[in-house]
Amino acid sequence: MDPFQRIRNNKRVNGFFLCLIIVHFIASVVVSILAMGAVEIGTFNAMLLTQLLLLVPSFIFILTGGSDTFEWLRFRKLKAGTVFLIILFTFLVMPFISLINVISQLFTTNTAVELSEELVGLSAPMIVFMVGLFGPFCEEFAFRGIIFGGFKRSGAVLVGAVISSVYFGLMHLNLNQMSYAIVLGVVFCMLVEGTGSIWASIIAHAVINTWNVILMLFMDKAYSNIGINIYDLANEVVTTDQKLGMIGILLVASLISSAIAMGVFIALCRNEGRWNDVVSMFCRPDEDPEGGTQKVRSLTLSGYIAIALCIFVIFFLEKLLDFLFPL
Repeated sequence: MDPFQRIRNNKRVNGFFLCLIIVHFIASVVVSILAMGAVEIGTFNAMLLTQLLLLVPSFIFILTGGSDTFEWLRFRKLKAGTVFLIILFTFLVMPFISLINVISQLFTTNTAVELSEELVGLSAPMIVFMVGLFGPFCEEFAFRGIIFGGFKRSGAVLVGAVISSVYFGLMHLNLNQMSYAIVLGVVFCMLVEGTGSIWASIIAHAVINTWNVILMLFMDKAYSNIGINIYDLANEVVTTDQKLGMIGILLVASLISSAIAMGVFIALCRNEGRWNDVVSMFCRPDEDPEGGTQKVRSLTLSGYIAIALCIFVIFFLEKLLDFLFPL
């Protein structure tokens, strides 16, 4: 791909993310207006809308992007042994993700608890489907399929993995989830590159979400049987010393599990014959048709605008609203 095509390609990818952000902002405003009019769309419908606002623009992007755009997604079949290794790898990286989550709670609240409490009224199969299966598919389709796939198409594999992961984190629009979503984004990109298939990241994402849903449902049931509301318990103030103690435990656990995870990752890459592709991510330059090196910016104006909008919402929107509409 010549430099002009790569520039155009990167503009499209960054523009796609900006469109996702704008669409989600508009949807949030509409839902808020409906709520002010005493029209509640319900938790399930809100979750479904959120995922469709990823999936529908993604399909439109694919359909309007030309015949080669679908190739970005890389729905390549995986070996059975690779699937097992992906699941094992996913469980091994969970302690590190939990570590990042707790560290972020030194500066912000645990948003996941607030979101989990909203799911109580839904049936278990509905929660597992929406959070554990449909959600991961939609998010991977957009972020590892289109965004990371688009950057890879331009030759910016490692940079594309980082930018798409930052986009994935920013899309959550809160500091707590953003912190570990960025790390997960990098992990998912590495799985896609290590297997050559987006199914790898879909499986890993689904395993993490489904496992957390199962734990949430189990703990809710167990505590309810002894008359304790798990969400009231989770919302109790946790001291900094308690958080630091948990960080220490998770740090030791994550060091051990992450070391094993690296070995499992290498094994799954070799099982798919993709280990050299992973290594080349860290040493392959962007090359022009003449054989020289032609650097092309991966981030474009629309990408910077999208990042600025997300940062504004995460760090400043609530303060602005409190200033404009004091209680």
